[in-house]
Amino acid sequence: MIPSIASAHAPQPDLMGSDQYIKLLPSAAYDAFDRDGLRVWCHQNARYGLPTVELVEWLKTYINGRPAIEIGAGSGDLCHHLGIRGTDSKLQDDPRAAIYYQLLRQPTIHYPASVERLEALVAVKKYRPRIVIASWVTHWVDPSKPPPHGEGCMFGVREDRLLKLGVTYVFIGNLLIHQHKPILKLPHREIQVPFLRSRASVPALDRILIWNAKGDRHG
Repeated sequence: MIPSIASAHAPQPDLMGSDQYIKLLPSAAYDAFDRDGLRVWCHQNARYGLPTVELVEWLKTYINGRPAIEIGAGSGDLCHHLGIRGTDSKLQDDPRAAIYYQLLRQPTIHYPASVERLEALVAVKKYRPRIVIASWVTHWVDPSKPPPHGEGCMFGVREDRLLKLGVTYVFIGNLLIHQHKPILKLPHREIQVPFLRSRASVPALDRILIWNAKGDRHG
């Protein structure tokens, strides 16, 4: 996911608002940007999925007033525009994690005060939401076992345990980047919509994935 040296010279968009959250733009606005420049900007600012007007409206409609939180909220862009609580373990503030991301040549997240420092499972138990939203969250892998193929790390979210807490899990990600998530083996819905934007090398594979809680037939 690291942009090439050649793309580093591409013109970059101005996406940051004065409040240090990404501006809420319609998806079409992203199509006018130089793609390489957009990916460089996302890399330098530790952004992965990008909020769009249409995505925020879609999620608000899906939530439909039900209690909802975002886990792994990172820089807080999505929860800020949704007007819901954002939580994150803020693991990239941990020196061990910082070294891990440095080795990957990935800039680390600057967490805003509005995002509460809470590990995902603790956040769900504390706030008891019906809907849990996550965007480009890395799943947990067992550090005592050989590293698995693909994305995942020892600092990631225990998504398998999350689903056992009786919540509906709405994940926004990419079928290539996140193809090795263990919970993909469990029943879920895959939704392809035209308004997802991200730093992915193959943005056509951006998706919304939903694991419904037992008895939740919404959407």
